[in-house]
Amino acid sequence: MKIKNFPFAFCLLPFAFCLVLNLQAQNLSVKEIMHEPSIAGMRPAGESLSPDGKWVVYLWNAEGKDPPDLYLVPADAGSPAQRILSPRDLIAPKSEPKPENKLDYGLVLEDAFTESQRNQIGNIDWSPDSTRILFSQNGDLYILKIGEKKPRRLTRTSGFEGGADWLDDRRILFSQGGNLFVMDTGEFSLVQVSREANPQRFISVFGATPSKNGEFVAYTVSDGSAQRALFVPNYLDEYVETPSVRRGWTKQKVLVAKLDGSLDKPIEVDLPKSEGESYFAGIEWAADDSSLIVNRVDRTQKRRQLFYVYHVGRKDERTILVTEETDDKWIAPLSGIVEPNPTDAAQLFFGSERDGFNHLYLATLEKAEAEPNPTGEIRGENPSDPGLTGKVDIRQLTRGNWQVEWAKWTDNGEAIIYNSTQNDAKERFLGCFSRNYGFKPGEGKLTSFEGMKTGLQLEGQTLIFNGSKWNAPDELYSLTGVFYTLCVPNPPLKQLTKTAPESFPGRRWNAPQFVEIPSRDDKKIPARIYLPAGFSKTKKYPMVIFVHGAGYLQNVINGWNNYYREFMFNQLLTEKGYVVLDIDYRGSSGYGRDWRTDVYDFLGGKDYEDHLDAIDFMTANYAVDARRIGVYGGSYGGFMAEMLIMRAPERIAAAAALRPVADWKNYYAANPFYTSQRLGSPKENPEGYRQSSPITYAENLKKPLLILHGLVDSNVHAQDSLQLIEKLIRLDKTEYFQLMLYPTENHTFQRPTSWEDEYERILAFFEKHLKN
Repeated sequence: MKIKNFPFAFCLLPFAFCLVLNLQAQNLSVKEIMHEPSIAGMRPAGESLSPDGKWVVYLWNAEGKDPPDLYLVPADAGSPAQRILSPRDLIAPKSEPKPENKLDYGLVLEDAFTESQRNQIGNIDWSPDSTRILFSQNGDLYILKIGEKKPRRLTRTSGFEGGADWLDDRRILFSQGGNLFVMDTGEFSLVQVSREANPQRFISVFGATPSKNGEFVAYTVSDGSAQRALFVPNYLDEYVETPSVRRGWTKQKVLVAKLDGSLDKPIEVDLPKSEGESYFAGIEWAADDSSLIVNRVDRTQKRRQLFYVYHVGRKDERTILVTEETDDKWIAPLSGIVEPNPTDAAQLFFGSERDGFNHLYLATLEKAEAEPNPTGEIRGENPSDPGLTGKVDIRQLTRGNWQVEWAKWTDNGEAIIYNSTQNDAKERFLGCFSRNYGFKPGEGKLTSFEGMKTGLQLEGQTLIFNGSKWNAPDELYSLTGVFYTLCVPNPPLKQLTKTAPESFPGRRWNAPQFVEIPSRDDKKIPARIYLPAGFSKTKKYPMVIFVHGAGYLQNVINGWNNYYREFMFNQLLTEKGYVVLDIDYRGSSGYGRDWRTDVYDFLGGKDYEDHLDAIDFMTANYAVDARRIGVYGGSYGGFMAEMLIMRAPERIAAAAALRPVADWKNYYAANPFYTSQRLGSPKENPEGYRQSSPITYAENLKKPLLILHGLVDSNVHAQDSLQLIEKLIRLDKTEYFQLMLYPTENHTFQRPTSWEDEYERILAFFEKHLKN
């Protein structure tokens, strides 16, 4: 590693003693960036706040290696975190050695990396009394009592037990073989709750939501028999296998069962018939533990209905439509925010983009008045609960050109905590408002911490979150002892973890410039610009554009995210003399409904134009050489890289496309939920699919294209890249493309060596085509 020294000397007189401090600007390498343990350390994961708000458990490894250990820390940071369990202590003894195979000289399938991934702890859940932790490992369930070193093993089966949650201090709800079971850990009894799951008939049970009193569970039954099989061949063993996953639409219904197994048949929730098929975006119990709130979205994804099912399964059951909204493009994912008041069964809040930005709305169902009973006559009805009239009062709680991304009631139903883009879209504002002041938003800013706040959890009077900045990885923070009835601004902030190595913040990073780039339709494109050290507008620089994935994702943030490798790779590019550009193009999250839906009916329309406008801006203002511009990105970013190199070869000199979508009709088969939101179905919108697919423009390729794809990618199937290269071969375009396939990698790579190989190829590709 090359190190540049920047001496800074000062003397302590009269002793004539001089100290020289060296600020080190280490030159990064791809191997260093992609290596595990990471130079940024391992992030805390799987964090869980105890119900009493006093403790936090999380997964982490001090050496940055998988599988991570289980740690415990007081939520008030009163003492340091302690390692309380290592998954290495739980690994079952290996089976008897296999007979010697003299032909076993090839690829080792079950290597140390595979074993480390399989043996991780997961599914962490606190008991209601905050004294025990439930978790799973290798498909079995365990309980660890705080203060004890040895966990209690609950299951030892050849199957898989997952989705486990405490119902009370004795009973656990979990899934096995696709169905739901309740285990009493005191008397060790077992009750089967659901019986609908049938893997052979492709019927599954999911979304189990127990009532708080532990009496009922609501769950969704999904019939996937009409789905198609998506085959993902595995070429690594002696014989090629073709496992498949099921993809496509399903028929769904919501059932309610008693958790003691006393119902012979579960109750099907009675909802008005949908117009065509639909799916359930969420199920929640109201505070009375007998009424259910159901969020349903049509298969067209243009209509959302929120239902309140009063007294499910009782004689006075009644279904009330709380709200219905439509969007001529598609319903916002953030509209899935639905939270019943924990103390008032007739009140809830929900998210909606009906005014252009996702905001909170308070829905209050009108309660009926009991009929007079002056004689005291005994009646069948309960005068204390005369029911609901069916009328719903809806009031908008938050408003403005910003969006709410998370919200939760305090446990007494007196205040609402929310996370939003209220002050700045590149950071998050954590706020609170209470009933005492009429639920007026902006009443309290809970912390002055600048940067991103994600992974929020609220229990009692304690809130935890992951806080980060562009050059500071996620750490766990807590706010305690506040906002129970009144919202207290700026309560004490406690940092619970310090997981980044000491060497990481000491590195000299090129700080990104956050700017807004004008678009051709008079909008502002959020952007991050990375400049080489010693940047001068008197020179001309090559530029690389990084395109984030997912489409609906935000990357222009003052925070850390899953693209931390790309962040460091972008830094490496600046060290090699490149300008790097990263924009939140049309379709990205964080900027409201219009920005989100501007890609409707044409992927590669306005989002593509945003990149061209950004190129014009950079060449005009940041000394970028228009002849030496490259682009790279994965998934949606890979799709955009292909669109740019094929449709704008005069603007792009080289493109690297990682796991790219080349034909959207393929992705409709793999993920109709995502694709139909933006393009409808291929049968209904063939022109939209044609103009949105890079393979359509294959004949225009005349600049270098590097394609990299995981061969067992079950999200964007490798068929996209294989079909594109076959078309390029037939078009006699072989001089313009290179292909690399990764036999063990899915959509998100796992092995550091695969990451390293991928980005070494990208770097060499840009050095070859953008430096000349």
